[in-house]
Amino acid sequence: MKKFILILSLLMGTLAFGKESDILGKWITEKADNGNQIIVQFHEENNKFYGIIDNLTIPVYGVNEKYSGMKKMDLKNPDPNLKNKTLVGSKFVYNFTYNKDKNKLEDGSIYNPENGKIYHCSITFKNINTIIVKGSLDSLGLIGKKQIWKRVK
Repeated sequence: MKKFILILSLLMGTLAFGKESDILGKWITEKADNGNQIIVQFHEENNKFYGIIDNLTIPVYGVNEKYSGMKKMDLKNPDPNLKNKTLVGSKFVYNFTYNKDKNKLEDGSIYNPENGKIYHCSITFKNINTIIVKGSLDSLGLIGKKQIWKRVK
């Protein structure tokens, strides 16, 4: 019985603590107010982690919208040169470093295409298929909002 408990506790400890490469792959955000969800593809460059918009669950504008039938664009971007760029392929989260002690990606940023603003961001592993993404106005993460993202299989 003691061996069983020891093995179980070791297994649970392994599941609870991820590694930096666990972020790699595709994740889906919570639904936005308009019902859309973003599929984010994470990759690593020079020991930093980045995510681009791989797809949207509602990728084109609806019948009653100004750009009906067109692919969704970054209309709220403060850079006029990027306003007509499609959202798919755009940087969404970037410059994260992995903190092994906290099992967390931190010191990154997240872009909100609904308002064109960039926020401080951290990402915590809940488990191998779930992350908690917190965007905040301040670098300490005191004033912000959390979302649960799920791995896309």
